[in-house]
Amino acid sequence: MVEACRRAYTGFEKNDSSDLVALMSPDVVFDFPTSLPYGGTFHGREGFAAFYQDLFDHYYEYFDYDAHAVLDAGTHVVVPVRARAKAKNGRTMENEHCLLFTVADGLISEARLYADTAKGRDVIDGLEVFPSAAS
Repeated sequence: MVEACRRAYTGFEKNDSSDLVALMSPDVVFDFPTSLPYGGTFHGREGFAAFYQDLFDHYYEYFDYDAHAVLDAGTHVVVPVRARAKAKNGRTMENEHCLLFTVADGLISEARLYADTAKGRDVIDGLEVFPSAAS
């Protein structure tokens, strides 16, 4: 699963989540913080795909992830990433995110994003977003 997750994050520079979706169970639950305008809980591969499409239809030109590592924690996989994004309004941001995946039967059954959601909200609102301290 670790190598599969690593491969899944290689498509994000093209806004392509198909490799990640292929790793999800049909009834996956994906939680994004509700403090983001596009946050919420998405159910199933179709729910995630609809969320992802909405992200690019309404909020971002691109949203790239560079995985720092893919860490095997038994029933979980932890993926700390650097996010680089450009909102539809032309504002850009860099942000550190951490994705936590629960794995069952070789597929992602649950996923949760941890991030500085104020940066995501502010870039969409057209406010100046400062680089992360890790930049």
